[in-house]
Amino acid sequence: MSKINLKPGIVNFPMPMTIVGATVQDKVNFMPAAWVSMASYAPPKIAVTLGNHHYTNKGIKEHGVFTVNFPSVEHMEPVDYCGLVTGEKEDKSDVFPVFYGELDKAPMVENFKLNVECRLDKIVVNGRNETFIGDIVGIYAEDSVLTDDKVDLDKLAPLILGQVTLEYRAIGEKTGPAWKIGKNYK
Repeated sequence: MSKINLKPGIVNFPMPMTIVGATVQDKVNFMPAAWVSMASYAPPKIAVTLGNHHYTNKGIKEHGVFTVNFPSVEHMEPVDYCGLVTGEKEDKSDVFPVFYGELDKAPMVENFKLNVECRLDKIVVNGRNETFIGDIVGIYAEDSVLTDDKVDLDKLAPLILGQVTLEYRAIGEKTGPAWKIGKNYK
């Protein structure tokens, strides 16, 4: 089997589509982001990488808080809209209904079934990007997406992004139990 070197660039692998929430100049603002990852198990931290030109970055820096909201496939259109316009020129505060947890100035999307509330820990500058690492203050999930008190990906139906192909996808079927099926390997 031969491999083709695609050269350095963005790797096209599935990434969770999210909406990052912040308050910028006393106004709720949302932007889509797919460069999101858990950064630490204990203490629990999440990392979000955004281009340094984004309006939302100003709000995160101004208040030291932000949210990561996980849309389902059904929210694809308003999520995409938030990426087509900047909060600097257009008010996006009414795109989604908002609720707050413990942190003032950290707006969460009420009609998304999974939300993460964060306090900014640090910012790492990576070329033209800024990675915001946040301490997870709260995780809010609707009962409808829980199985045995854990988020069930089938019930959540998260929106997935193909970065290079510029397409939204749905998650596929379960293929096996993690950290268990490998026991059968040898």
